[in-house]
Amino acid sequence: MYLSKQNVALAMATIAVVFALSIQVTAQTKPTVVFVVSPTDEQDSSVDAVLMYDRGRFKAPYADENEQQQKKFAEEFFASGKQYRLTFGGGEVGSIVLKSHNVGCNNIHARASINDSGRIPKQLSALAHSSAKVGAKPSSRRAPTAEERSAVMQLVQQIYRSRRTPASLLRSLTTTNLTASDLDGDGKWEMIGSFVIKSKTGARRDLFLIAEPNNAGFKSAFVEYHSYKPEIEDFHSAIDFVDQLDVDGDGVGEVFTTQRGYDAYGYNIYRKTRGRWHELLRIVGDAC
Repeated sequence: MYLSKQNVALAMATIAVVFALSIQVTAQTKPTVVFVVSPTDEQDSSVDAVLMYDRGRFKAPYADENEQQQKKFAEEFFASGKQYRLTFGGGEVGSIVLKSHNVGCNNIHARASINDSGRIPKQLSALAHSSAKVGAKPSSRRAPTAEERSAVMQLVQQIYRSRRTPASLLRSLTTTNLTASDLDGDGKWEMIGSFVIKSKTGARRDLFLIAEPNNAGFKSAFVEYHSYKPEIEDFHSAIDFVDQLDVDGDGVGEVFTTQRGYDAYGYNIYRKTRGRWHELLRIVGDAC
């Protein structure tokens, strides 16, 4: 069978196009993994895998307490020398380079050096990810202004009063954290905060809040409230903001938080769909 030079050239061009498309499809279907990067007492930072986004689905990076899956994940994503993009306030601020990984009580953790040019306060956590596209926008995170803080606190007191909190306890209301971040890129700042009221008996009233701008003040967009007494002092289950990142590219950042427990900690991830915030996933950090 005789093939002309034109036919050979056409066949080779077709093969090249198919090969290029196959590479593109592979790149598009490669999952995005999100990590929480936290400061430690040492020079390196601690890295936990908290989310995998794959073909339009959010899921845990691996099954809890499954050593085989943990090992397979660590070999691929926690290998020494791996580099990931570092984000803060939903935007890229630097990178991390993994140095090692180890097994904790029931989970795997990595250690990494970070390069952020001092853009992340040393006491705060951030997020890192494996995508080439996620976080390609300016960072959007700051402390609230005095006016914003005052407006949010009015809302917080209303929420506590609606939960039948006595006025005597409201006087001991404490702000654990309050952060301003533009979650949906509309130029208006949402507020994410954690608050607590402790009684003399050791009982706690914990509040986690996402508040959205509303005229001159704020309105509740998401509220998680718990009233309880810890079985052991200081082993509470308060929820604290970690950071936000638009993982799926829908224009609204997912909110990442951490939650403590008795000799344990975990991560909660929240997402806004159809105008409402809801809990997307709960991920085990570790439990001893």
